[in-house]
Amino acid sequence: MRNKITKKLIFYFLIIVIVNSLISSATFVLLGRKAYLAAYKDDLARRANNIAKEISANIEIFSFRDELPPPPPPPPPMRKGQGRNNPHRMRMAPRYLNWMEQVLDSKIWLIYKTDKIFQRGNLNIQLCYDDLSDNSKVVIDEAFEGKTVTTESFENIFEEGSLTAIAPLQDSDGNIYGAILIHENIALARSFINSALYILLISVLLGILIALIMVVFFAKKFINPINLIDEAAKVMIEGNYKVQTGIKQDDEIGDLANNIDELALRLEKGRLESENLDRLRDDFISNMSHELKTPVTVIKSSIEALVSGVIPEAETKDYHHLLYEEICVLERLVMDLMELNTVKNRNFPMNFHEEDLIAILRDAARSQRILAEEKEIEVLLEIKDSYHMMDCDYTRLRQMFITVINNGIKYSKPNEPVIIREFKDGEQIKIQVINKGEPIEPEERERIFESFYRVKNAQEKGFGLGLAIAKEIADRHEILLHTFSNIEDETIFEFVIGSQGKKTE
Repeated sequence: MRNKITKKLIFYFLIIVIVNSLISSATFVLLGRKAYLAAYKDDLARRANNIAKEISANIEIFSFRDELPPPPPPPPPMRKGQGRNNPHRMRMAPRYLNWMEQVLDSKIWLIYKTDKIFQRGNLNIQLCYDDLSDNSKVVIDEAFEGKTVTTESFENIFEEGSLTAIAPLQDSDGNIYGAILIHENIALARSFINSALYILLISVLLGILIALIMVVFFAKKFINPINLIDEAAKVMIEGNYKVQTGIKQDDEIGDLANNIDELALRLEKGRLESENLDRLRDDFISNMSHELKTPVTVIKSSIEALVSGVIPEAETKDYHHLLYEEICVLERLVMDLMELNTVKNRNFPMNFHEEDLIAILRDAARSQRILAEEKEIEVLLEIKDSYHMMDCDYTRLRQMFITVINNGIKYSKPNEPVIIREFKDGEQIKIQVINKGEPIEPEERERIFESFYRVKNAQEKGFGLGLAIAKEIADRHEILLHTFSNIEDETIFEFVIGSQGKKTE
């Protein structure tokens, strides 16, 4: 499982990284190339437009006249636009074209609208408008209409990979008499883009390598808690529920680990309870065998004596009384078992009616006075409230109080009173049955309400079912029943009853 999940995590993560890198790289290259060329074209068009404006403003300075002999006397005045200084008849001085090419590190051409003849710094280079392609003619015509454009359509004439900006030339009256072409090789720009692509490719590969190292590290870090949970589960399968994952982290895996730890604790608790139950069952069988052995033997021997007629008639009544007592012991054991099974069955209904809790308590205490007198123990009632109405099963609640009071009387020291105290604590009512006898050890106090459990060295006979039945009755009435000791070594059984009591079911 470890290797499979780790490999899957690495594989899926690498797919995500590679796909994301390819998409990002392609987007960067395409948009970057487009943006770079657009900016390059805008800059070239701006320069071509600025040069065209300067040439148009200083055409006489840049014309051939600067390189020719002085002209003859001027002819008679002519109509405006037809004189010797007419820019339509001037040509750019080659030396100025060469100078601008050197300064701008670009190739510059001029084309005149009237004769559509191209001019270059080198007069031997000839290029005619008719030699251009249809696309090139279109952009030249757009320049003659006053537009500044950039194009790559001159690649069939100039070297491949060139970019040309065309700007119109205007005279002082705003008439377009030609255009200037600035031609630059954009191979350097494309080389820059290719270099950027190469660098980007290296970066992507390096990023994937780093991502691979990191994903292996984090995948192992992610899988490690799962491995610990798996190991803990295997140990639990072997029957050892004391194992803990040791994982403490605030995420879903941490929650899973906490649940596994809680499951292990509960299974261990269940195992201990099962062992206790088995031990209690064994103790119960042993106690039952011991308890039943005597009455069964007595009953059997007594009946045999009666049947055989060896018992004098004067003693027959005593034998009958003995048989009755032993049968009562057996009956009590059977009834206790049936009673416990009944109250544990949640489907078994109880007869809930509105009853006075104080009256039930007094009735239960009154029924135990005969037993208390036999042991010379006084039962003291310290009841604060005159009444408290609640929904309950009168018979079962009375049985619960009787069981606890009877237990207090049985295990109280001679001449030590059993105190029944009732008082309010906030919104709750508390009833305490207090006796002073042999102290109950804390570990025994936690198990005193278990079925068939009896305190060690207990002098009184019994089967350990009475308090278990009382606890079940308390739970059915939503009453908290627990026991504790105070500094005076008094054993206190306490009932905690809610302010509203149990609602009718």
